[in-house]
Amino acid sequence: MRKIAIIGGGFTGTAVAIRLCASVPAQLSITVVEPREELGGGLAYGGDDPDHRVNGTHELLVLFPDDIGHFARWYEAAGASAGDPEARAESGVRYVRRSDVRRYMNDTLQTTLAANAHGSTVRHVRDRAVGARRVDHGVQIALASGRTLEPDLTILAFGGQRPSPPGAVTTDARSHPGYVGDPFDTEAVSAVPPDNAVLLVGTGLTAADVVATLSRQGHRGPITAISRRGLLPQPQGEAPDVAALMQRLARPMPRFIERHGEGLTLRAAVRALRRDMAAAIAEGRDLKAPFDEARDAAGWLWPNFSETEKRRFLRHLKPWYDVNRYRMVPQTGAIVAAMEEAGQLEFRVARLAGLEARGDRLEAQLVGRDRTTTCKSFDTVINCTGPKTLSDDPFVGALCDLGLAKRDSMGLGLEVDGDGRVLDDDGRAQESIWAFGLLTRGRFGDMTAIPQIAFRLHRSLPALGRALGGAKRPALREVT
Repeated sequence: MRKIAIIGGGFTGTAVAIRLCASVPAQLSITVVEPREELGGGLAYGGDDPDHRVNGTHELLVLFPDDIGHFARWYEAAGASAGDPEARAESGVRYVRRSDVRRYMNDTLQTTLAANAHGSTVRHVRDRAVGARRVDHGVQIALASGRTLEPDLTILAFGGQRPSPPGAVTTDARSHPGYVGDPFDTEAVSAVPPDNAVLLVGTGLTAADVVATLSRQGHRGPITAISRRGLLPQPQGEAPDVAALMQRLARPMPRFIERHGEGLTLRAAVRALRRDMAAAIAEGRDLKAPFDEARDAAGWLWPNFSETEKRRFLRHLKPWYDVNRYRMVPQTGAIVAAMEEAGQLEFRVARLAGLEARGDRLEAQLVGRDRTTTCKSFDTVINCTGPKTLSDDPFVGALCDLGLAKRDSMGLGLEVDGDGRVLDDDGRAQESIWAFGLLTRGRFGDMTAIPQIAFRLHRSLPALGRALGGAKRPALREVT
């Protein structure tokens, strides 16, 4: 029996467990280390707010690339569609609740295990991986509880982590009852008094979700949302051609690369995208189509960019990329638009230069585009700046300290090979340590959405299966 430890039990980690049980013709003992109560949720899908929806049609929620309708069938059979009539937008497209993705992953895991003919098992350990040390056959994993695991093969699959406080927030402000450092803390957001003046630091999808939550709670006070560039997520637009998208993702070479060639510099890629967009405008097509084709080519483009080009992209182009990449669902967009039209919600181009506690309120120093600083007092400040850097994770740090892994040059995650094997300090791919999902962005460029994660995992399954097909190793040991 082969012993596998999966670190992280959100969508990516649970998807790995499901696909291994479904595709590897051997008995596997899989331990998923995930502190949350349920698998399949993670930061993205772990909440239960009915207004937090997946920012893509339900037909794009692909776990099995060779069965793209699997989620849609489950959604109907499980009664999720009947229980959420608001999911259907005017276009007819459904944008499902994030909590339904978690339910789907749990149900699919149990169904997969019940149908497994080889006796594979999946055990959920509610804990965190915080340390590591070398052992003969790979790595020993230290958990926060004090226990240790020694698997044959370790898979890192954790995704977004709760945001770090902006540097401008003082220590006193962080401990102030009006400061909400975690926008995913449902209880903290739900406890915001309805008449409070609220500042949202960030104007992306997280901020939009917070606005939707406050709206459902009957919030009456003013809400100000700030960001350095004032860019807002684009609307979803036309219903996507899901079959065409799946065909694009399955192609051996993306269409964008076929048209414009391999080895493009950042400047050449941007110019090529602009030409594609100009052609779309001339032909009366949706501008999102050429952008999506460039997005699908990220795994080809990103590795060819120089270090300088990558840093330039992250500093200057990523905000523009993100608002086009992570689009707002119509349901949330309608709430945001209504509150803005009523004058309750204001978007401002500003950066947070300081946040200090002033009695029962918080005083924010806001620097505008013209570099003028204004001070404004708020009852509540919610940090919507996005997840912190994954390479700061203590388990990642322990692996890097041992030379078993190396951070990518941009600090996005870990260096991996084309199949997901983690590279050691000497650049050698290791058969006993793998990574999937967000941790591999430094290699593949865009590895956030479910289709991209699922297709990358699908391509890696043969190599992962071969890694599990060797001689038997010592059993997984748990030390108390």
